Amino acid sequence: LNTPCRVCPNGCSRVHASVKWEVSATIDDGTGQAKLYADRDPALLVLGSGLDASTVEQGAWLTNEGILFQPSLPASTHLLRSIKEATLKVRRELTDSRLSQRGAYSVETSEIRANSSSVKNSAQRKVFDMLPDDGKAEYLLQQHCRHWYQNNCDRKLDLFVRCKPLSEHATTVNRAEIQVAQAVSAQNSLEFGLSISATLPPLKLKLEDA
Repeated sequence: LNTPCRVCPNGCSRVHASVKWEVSATIDDGTGQAKLYADRDPALLVLGSGLDASTVEQGAWLTNEGILFQPSLPASTHLLRSIKEATLKVRRELTDSRLSQRGAYSVETSEIRANSSSVKNSAQRKVFDMLPDDGKAEYLLQQHCRHWYQNNCDRKLDLFVRCKPLSEHATTVNRAEIQVAQAVSAQNSLEFGLSISATLPPLKLKLEDA
């Protein structure tokens, strides 16, 4: 482990410790909702391939709350500040390097254009390398999850889940009032009103495979 503050209350050796992955979502089909939850291997299964899980786990050890991603939330202030600081350091290094090379030799314009893309990629990699471990972890998770969400938000999946039974106290449905609109042909207008609706309490599903 990378930090001494992670201690098992039962005195277990650190060699038995591991990072716990968790994924959760709310499923709504118009008639009711279900809360889907996955942890450990099933959670990584949902995230798919291409994620550097070991780097994310390395950074997760250094944070009290772990590394969090939510589509509706931007990157953390800590990550944005770390990227800004690392970018400034790389720019200073590149500026110093160019100044030292300027007096050493002249470079053709075509050669500069040919190398511009490789220099840009190299600079981006240097910025990432200068991030702290928890910054690298959040950056990778943000990048992977947002890319996954954009490309798979409409993807259909077959989910194998365990359904947690409803509480014995959940004996009634949830009543609610919803606004409805009714067309009035004689007046060529709409009338708005309230209608009584009911939904079942949210089901709790635990993902086993997909």
